[in-house]
Parts: sequence; structure tokens; C-alpha cells
Amino acid sequence: MTGIRLDSVSKVYDGGQLAVNELSLEIEDGEFMVLLGPSGCGKTTVLRMIAGLEDLTSGSVWFDRTEGTGLTPRDRGVAMVFQNGALYPNRTARENIIFPLRMAGEDLVEANAKASGLARILGIDGALDRLPRTLSGGQRQRVAIGRAIVRQPKVFLMDEPLSNLDATMRTELRQEIGSMTRDLKVTTVYVTHDQVEALTLADRIAIMRDGRIEDVGTPSQIYDDPATAFTAGFLGTPRINLMTATVRVASHHRVTLDFGSQSIALPPTDRRSMILRDHAGEQVVVGARSDAFHVTLDGGEANQLSGTIRTLEFHGNQWIAFVTAGIELLNPDLIGVTRSRRVRGGRPTSHSAGSRAHRTAGRVSALAAKARSVIGREYTPPPPEPLASATHRRSDLVLELDNVANLKAHDTIHLVVDVNRIHIFDQQGRRVDRVKR
Repeated sequence: MTGIRLDSVSKVYDGGQLAVNELSLEIEDGEFMVLLGPSGCGKTTVLRMIAGLEDLTSGSVWFDRTEGTGLTPRDRGVAMVFQNGALYPNRTARENIIFPLRMAGEDLVEANAKASGLARILGIDGALDRLPRTLSGGQRQRVAIGRAIVRQPKVFLMDEPLSNLDATMRTELRQEIGSMTRDLKVTTVYVTHDQVEALTLADRIAIMRDGRIEDVGTPSQIYDDPATAFTAGFLGTPRINLMTATVRVASHHRVTLDFGSQSIALPPTDRRSMILRDHAGEQVVVGARSDAFHVTLDGGEANQLSGTIRTLEFHGNQWIAFVTAGIELLNPDLIGVTRSRRVRGGRPTSHSAGSRAHRTAGRVSALAAKARSVIGREYTPPPPEPLASATHRRSDLVLELDNVANLKAHDTIHLVVDVNRIHIFDQQGRRVDRVKR
């Protein structure tokens, strides 16, 4: 088995496009690490840098105690499965699987025996003598996985291998990938934008955004205890409610979160209450998932919000209610982030507002020097772009209901908020009670 360490790796493409920004990550021996994030956040670029298919602009890649930055892809001991399978079209499934073994000089009889054994595990033993064009999408992807693991690599890299399959096949193959990689105890790095794949497969998940890591933790950690508003918003269906609130501090240091015409109070012994009592008048972002509310018929309970049902949606096992409550809701994708992702004058200009505040003005890193050599020119950076508005197009609270027998659109509804299940973030999207993994 092999552990992987990414040490401040960056990638700047020709033209100054910043793909990965000083990213550091440690992946343990035998761990199944998922890189999760929206399209264009740099996930695949990180995977290709581990594989040696992309040169680093700065930083280093380590395999255990061996620096692999300068090693060729072949010498890194990695196997990669791509999104489209990438099989040799003129070779049968069997020939595709044994190709790495034949290139390594292994005996044909032994190679065929390994291919047959893998085919049984993968459920494609009846398709070994067929060409790729005669196979289904799921069968082609299984052949690609078989070819990748047949030579027992030290590291297994997977780039959205299930995205081209139908829902049933994705579920089936996802289960097989999880069981196979754990049986083989091979270090696996898996790229996806699908939160279900990440939550069901990963030992740990690294949430990526704009070329950097937003949060790292086990699936339960990043779902139940997200470090940032972006992480909270990226995981969960329906998406978390992120509400703008103002901190109010009354007598005896009682802290309330004011949403305008409505408010909720934090218990005096709550750690977040102790932190916020020195920040009266400041704005925060309050995150509450759809199941953090429950409906009450009594309009006088504590920590209660009221609103009007705009619409109800039936989702089979539950109803989803969209409630207008006069509260400003925010888009987690836009909290604390600028829009530019280019390197200008040797300096990256894409980062969160929080990290920008901590960046020393005169700092010139190895990334700057290498970026200048990539771009091949110097010029004065333009003024920083303003932060994008984080306001949603809608202003509805979204909540789950088990029973709507007595509810309909335009009804007034009273919602009790479980304050133990809310998260409070600052305006840059970071938890006010910092998360430590």
C-alpha cells in the first residue's frame, strides 16, 4: 500500500488560468479518498497531477517517502480509470484486461487466468471475447476497471467513472467499486461531482472549490459538522437553508439571531452564544437543513418562525414545502468568493474573501515565479473585482414534511427550529465555532 501527500501543489495553464491553488492534502495507505466539488473546481487536474499526466506549476507530490514529482506516469505505480472507459476498440474485453500484463512480459496463460478471475468478480465473464463496441456502457466500464486493477497498482485513480451510466447501473457498479477497492486494500482517489457517490464510497471526502480545498473529513463529519457554508450547501438534498441574520445581545448576555421581523434565541450555555455575545450588531449566516424544522399548531412556542406555504411538492416518501417567511436566503455557491480565476502579474486573483484578508500583501511565492514563466509576460493587475451578490432568486425556506393532510398552498405555518441542529457562519462562510478535524 502507498500513502499520497500533496504539498502546496498548484497548476497554472497557458494564458494564466489558475486551475489548482496551493493545495495540500494527505491520503493514508489504503484510504478511499473522494475529491468532491462542482465542475471546473480542479478535481480532475489534481488527479492528473497525481498520475503524472499534468506537470505541476509548483509544489510536490509524494508517494510514501518518495517524491514522485519528477517520475513518469509508468514509474508512479498508479492505475487510472477515465470517465469514458478508454478501451482499445480493436481488442476484445479479455485482451484489454490483460494488456498491462502482456506489456510487463507476463506469461499469457497466467494473464488469461487473472483476466478470467477478475471477470467473474466484475460480472463480465460472459463478455470476455467481445469487442468494446458490442458491450453496454456498464460492461465497458467494468472492463476498464479490470484492466486498471489487474496488475495490482499501488494507487487507484478514478475520474468520474460512473457519470455516463444510468441510475441503476451506477448504484450496482458503485457498490462493486467500494467492495473491490477495500478488499484489495489499495489507496484510491476518486473524483466526482455526485454527493451520493461521495457519501457512500468515501473513507474521507475533500470538498474542492476554485482550485483549493474547502473542507476535509469523513462523510458524517462534513455533512453533520461542515466547516464552511459552501460545504453545507454542496451536501444535502434539498439544499440547506442559509439565512441572513443579525446578532442581538440582550441583558444577561442573551444572544438572539434576528431575521428582521422574526428571531430565534441561543441557549446561554451554547458555545456559539459565548462567541457571538461580543459581536452584537454583526451579520451572520444561519444554516438549517430541511429536517431541522418541525411544524407546530401552537403559534407561541420558543424559537419559532412563521410563514406562508407557497407550494408543496410530493417526493414519494415525503413532501417538500416551500415557505415564504420574509427572510433573506443566500446562495452557498456565492458566499465569500470572487469570480476571477486567473493569474495576473504572477499573483492568483481567485480566492475567498476570508483567505484574501489573511494573505500578506508583499508575499511572492514559488507559484508567482513559475506563473510568470508560464504566462511569459508581466502586467499590472486590475483592481479587485467586487464580491458577487449571494442572494438567491427565491426567498423560500425549504423543509421536509411527513404529513400534509391538513396543509395546502397559501396556509400560514409555524415552524419550531431545533437550535442544536443549526450552523452559524460568518460573512466569509466560515463557522463561527471553528471546526477542528
